[in-house]
Amino acid sequence: MPDRLSPLMILRSRLASVPPARWRTAFLIFLAAVVAGAAVQYWFKASRPSRIGTLTRTAFLRWQGQVNGLVDGVNVYEGNPYPNPPIQGLVLWPLYQLPGDPHALGGAMLWFALKAGMAGCVLVWAFRLSAPMPGWAKAVAVVLAAHPILGDLSHGNVNIFIAFLVFAALELLRRRRDAAAGVVLGLAVACKVTPALFLPYLVWKRAWTAVVGCLLGLVLWLFVVPGLALGWGHNLTLLESWYGGMVRPFLVEGKVTSQHANQSIPGITFRLLTDEPSAVEYDEDDGRPVPAKFHNVADIGPGSARLVVRACQAAFVVAVVLLCRSRSRQGLWFAAECSLILLGMLLFSERTWKHHAVTLALPYAALAAFLATRPLGPGLRGYIFGTLVLAGVLTIGPGALPEEGQDLALTYGTHTAAFLLLTAAVCVVMAYERGIAALTSAVVPVAPRG
Repeated sequence: MPDRLSPLMILRSRLASVPPARWRTAFLIFLAAVVAGAAVQYWFKASRPSRIGTLTRTAFLRWQGQVNGLVDGVNVYEGNPYPNPPIQGLVLWPLYQLPGDPHALGGAMLWFALKAGMAGCVLVWAFRLSAPMPGWAKAVAVVLAAHPILGDLSHGNVNIFIAFLVFAALELLRRRRDAAAGVVLGLAVACKVTPALFLPYLVWKRAWTAVVGCLLGLVLWLFVVPGLALGWGHNLTLLESWYGGMVRPFLVEGKVTSQHANQSIPGITFRLLTDEPSAVEYDEDDGRPVPAKFHNVADIGPGSARLVVRACQAAFVVAVVLLCRSRSRQGLWFAAECSLILLGMLLFSERTWKHHAVTLALPYAALAAFLATRPLGPGLRGYIFGTLVLAGVLTIGPGALPEEGQDLALTYGTHTAAFLLLTAAVCVVMAYERGIAALTSAVVPVAPRG
């Protein structure tokens, strides 16, 4: 008598018989349900008063007075400073002006919906850059990228908006629309400094039209548009105050935010290797930050800590010079190059919160596509698979811990470790693709005799 099929074999057979279109439809319905649930949760969060009785439980609502003050002629970079340049406030300002919406709750929900759409565009553009990708590889990338995306949606911040601009610029580069790509990248840099890391990359790639477009975009978005909207003198005053409060302390004075939430290399280096606090409390009288906790394992001093950071930056530059040599603007090699720059934005920013990791959509897509489409040996396949699993555990896992455990995990840099693992993996992808390209170019066809 023939052996009876086990329940597992029957299940596998039935799953294999389901058409791919049904899997795709079911997955999209599942994603829509997740986003709808997040929207409901966001509504309850936004509509509940804070401890002091104001509707400021999301970043969007906290900025309402500052953004409106920006248009009313107030220097919003003094006292409780607005964190972004004036152009970012001007982008958000219309959302606070919806009729019949004095508390900006409607604007907050519209901002949520717009960002959900932007996140969808980010994922689609990441798949196009990494193409070809089978459906299961796309699903893996979506599942891994969903955590920071949902976190930023819940927080009401601008990180998805910045990622949308950066990925839009990359999509325009893919389509060889370099001037437009540069202008869009200029808007991303004008809203948040870290995308400026793409500018030296474009110089290295000799994409001169995109470089010029980015420089012109910076003039347009930092000076022309805010100057016309706010007044030339007021805009210059705002830019000077913003630079003095948000940029100069890090670039010129060498100050670094060492609190546990900061997952950049400067943050974790100063937190663990110098006598800097991992948590602060604020004095009730003058509002000054007072050190509350320390977790440093050594104290090498600020000067030596800066040398550690510079050594990491030097290693990053060497990786770019050696590996970012793709001649195409689509496919795994180019996607891995762009992933490396996106990871550099996270690793070398003065402050990197976990919600900034929305840009990991492209590294996850590139690695999943590499795993799915290349004839890898068991060792390399296990390495890439293990990297994806471990990066997911390090970024998603701490959320399952109690609040104190989450803070402790961030203190020791769980997200930083994930960024470094992904950086090493995309470098491996670029080295593999470069080796294949060199091997292919070395094979010269020989004409047959006679």
